[in-house]
Parts: sequence; structure tokens; C-alpha cells
Amino acid sequence: MLSRVANSIYWLNRYVERADNVARFIDVNLNLILDFPTGVAEQWEPLVLTTGDTPIFKERYGQATAENVIQFLAFDSEYPNSIVACLQRARENARSIREIISSEMWEQVNAFYLMVKEAAKEQTLAELHEFFTQV
Repeated sequence: MLSRVANSIYWLNRYVERADNVARFIDVNLNLILDFPTGVAEQWEPLVLTTGDTPIFKERYGQATAENVIQFLAFDSEYPNSIVACLQRARENARSIREIISSEMWEQVNAFYLMVKEAAKEQTLAELHEFFTQV
């Protein structure tokens, strides 16, 4: 039992950390774009290249536009390294040890997942910086 709990806590934290890193990754790119001179193409493809999942991205989305890359890295529940997929797995790990963790921890993980899931439905590019800062 202790091994199962330790494993679940480990993966819960890994998935939350991964979601945080992806959010930071995208937010940095959003901030860099603000400094680009007019007429310079936005650089979204390097974000996909860094993940090592370019073939998956190309198959699903084709062109590396801001909308496509953000959808892929943040909100694509079928892509296992997206923010929403990582938080879904973190939530599942938390649920499996719910009797062990505090109710506050469960509520935070659950609220975090639900916030990202809702944001996937209604996020606009103008609000993304604030969203990725929250994540």
C-alpha cells in the first residue's frame, strides 16, 4: 500500500510540474513575440520541435500557427504532454489516494484541472498570458 501511495504522489507531482513547465514555455514565447519587429514571422514551430512530437503535431494540425500550437500544447486532451492531459492524470493520481491526502490538496488539484478544462472552451489569445501565469 505504501508503495502505491508513494508512486501516486510522485506522479501527481510530476504531472503538475510538467503542466507548469509547458505553461511557462508558452508564456515565454508569448512575451517574446511582443518584442519582435513588425513583419517578422512568429516563431511557434520551435515549441513543437522542442517537445519532440512534431510528427504528431503535423498529423493533427499541419501549420504551426499560434492557435494550433497553443491548442496542441495546452488543451489537446489526446496529446499526453498537453497541460490539460497532464492535469487530468495528476487528478487521477490524487483521486486514487484521496483517503491519504488532505481534503485541501484534493480540492486544489481538482480545481486546477477544472479551471484548465473550462479555459480550453473559452480562452482567447488576448487572455492567454493571464491564463498561463495562473497555471
